[in-house]
Amino acid sequence: MIDREIHKILIPVDDSKMSDRAFDYGMDMAKLFDAEVHVIYVANGEGMSTPDFTVHFNEKNDDTSPLKEKGAAVLARLMKRVPEGVKVHQEILLGSPEVMIALTAEDDGADLIIMGSSGRNSFSSMFLGSVSYYTVHHVKCPVLLIK
Repeated sequence: MIDREIHKILIPVDDSKMSDRAFDYGMDMAKLFDAEVHVIYVANGEGMSTPDFTVHFNEKNDDTSPLKEKGAAVLARLMKRVPEGVKVHQEILLGSPEVMIALTAEDDGADLIIMGSSGRNSFSSMFLGSVSYYTVHHVKCPVLLIK
């Protein structure tokens, strides 16, 4: 039995199969709890940021168009799968995925984060740290990892 209400669900996505599964699971949970969903794609160029430092761009000198285009394509593909009646807000963010997920969860007052257990390959996760590991240890709300 769940002893808390779920009104806001955050679903961070990338272009991985795990992320797609997490998105679908999140849609099912949103229908079940009549929850609002915030879907984010975090564009992270190599060398742009680390878990402790995020670069913010302004539109005038923004050289991140390819990153934004990929994010827009991922979000457009996923939005086609949103069930009728589910309220979804989508957003493309720039920076470190770990940090941006944690900040967005805090800013939104998320009741639950649903995300894939991995998006990076296991080799880079070993050296760079896992987005899901960082998220679980830096947010206040529950995190549901989908395999």
